[in-house]
Amino acid sequence: MKNNLKVEILMATYNGEDYIVEQIESLLNQTYNNWNLLIRDDGSKDRTIEKIEKFEKKYPNKIKLLKDNKGGLRAKDNFLELLKNSKENYIMFCDQDDVWLPNKIELTLKKMLEVEDGPTLIHTDLKVVDDELNILANSFWQFQNLNPNRKTHNYLIVQNNITGCTMMINRELADLSNGNFFNGIMHDWVIAIIASLKGKIDYINESTILYRQHEKNDIGAKDYNLKYFIKKFLRNKEEIKNNNLKIKKQLLDIKNKNKLENSLNKELDEYLELNKKNKIYQKAWLIKNNYLKNGIYRKIGQMLF
Repeated sequence: MKNNLKVEILMATYNGEDYIVEQIESLLNQTYNNWNLLIRDDGSKDRTIEKIEKFEKKYPNKIKLLKDNKGGLRAKDNFLELLKNSKENYIMFCDQDDVWLPNKIELTLKKMLEVEDGPTLIHTDLKVVDDELNILANSFWQFQNLNPNRKTHNYLIVQNNITGCTMMINRELADLSNGNFFNGIMHDWVIAIIASLKGKIDYINESTILYRQHEKNDIGAKDYNLKYFIKKFLRNKEEIKNNNLKIKKQLLDIKNKNKLENSLNKELDEYLELNKKNKIYQKAWLIKNNYLKNGIYRKIGQMLF
């Protein structure tokens, strides 16, 4: 693969002084080096910006810190600001605390060029590691009981199985995704749903990132075993109900801002109106149309609530 296509990496930061040097160094050690890094900080109170600026000064043609007066946006809207300012045809998303394996960009771009057809999203597996990068699980998908083959809209609407820090999207998908985040739960989930409705999703069955787990994680890896199911699904009923409402608000935003086929619009309207039907009808509709989460425990929780 020729090294003539620019890849734009979007990194959202906030109080990441402990790990950001190691992360940026892992980008600099990539086998594919035709990339630039756009960083936006969300109001860090530690030395994150100081450390970024050292890299920016050393690599002025590769690394840029986006500066604005907005603060406290949190991860989703931080990435949205970055996406609004992106310019290249191929875009990747980067967390501040992980480590990219050396061939991450090369592998992902190669796959993108092989399958690209309209708005396209490529993602990969991850290795789950602890604070010191000791491996906890070689496959995030197996650890979380996720199935990357579930990439149609009915699956992705109810459960996201695409991790933002592994994604590459093309410009067509980036342009479709801008403006769809108002009620979005997370940037990667919104983009994944749009790709499933309007474009194409594919994946690489290989881990390309060390996904660091530590006490400051906004969102982390959870082992979906029986113990976790009992704790989450049977003790947090109100939280689950609230999450179901957020899922529908997220979908409604996406539906209203994207032109879809009539049959698809009708299906999505039926899903959004399910709460007006009796419980038996709701469950039957979800099963009939395969709006089901992956794994037995998640399915049980979905049917209960």
